[in-house]
Amino acid sequence: MKTIIYIFFSTFLFCAMDLNAQCQIHIDTISFCYFNGITEQTQIIDNYQITNNSNEDYLTWVSLVPTNNKSNIELIQDFFKKRKGDFSLIEMMYENLLDEGPINIGYSFIKNITAGKTFSYFIAKTDIKSNLYQGRIVLIKKKEVEQYLKIQIDEKYFFKLPSIFLTEK
Repeated sequence: MKTIIYIFFSTFLFCAMDLNAQCQIHIDTISFCYFNGITEQTQIIDNYQITNNSNEDYLTWVSLVPTNNKSNIELIQDFFKKRKGDFSLIEMMYENLLDEGPINIGYSFIKNITAGKTFSYFIAKTDIKSNLYQGRIVLIKKKEVEQYLKIQIDEKYFFKLPSIFLTEK
């Protein structure tokens, strides 16, 4: 009888743990507000903390335009292949034009979130209704991006820090 109870209890625990497994990608959104006595403005800080609980790498970047429910292929196409001025991002990578330039949000900022790691976007704004960045943050599996582009993105193009601070007007 003890053996049957032990087997039943073990099976129950295994199923319960499986049901409570974490999501592949977990995004926590935290907002806080304070009054800046020097600028005499209310500051709102939104923190989007992305945790990669999967065993695959994910890429994140900020799109120049809102994503508006675009497919992953459209998002990759817009960011990497669409011309922004004289070059597209993929052309700049091929020509090694990004090696010495600064990171440019909307143009060349890419963060690789490796398995088990966390990355945070901190967004500062003065208007609570503002959502400039909210619909522009993209998150796609690295493997999917590289398969579509038919290249392996070199580590040197990835943002190195565990968070980035963005400001709205």
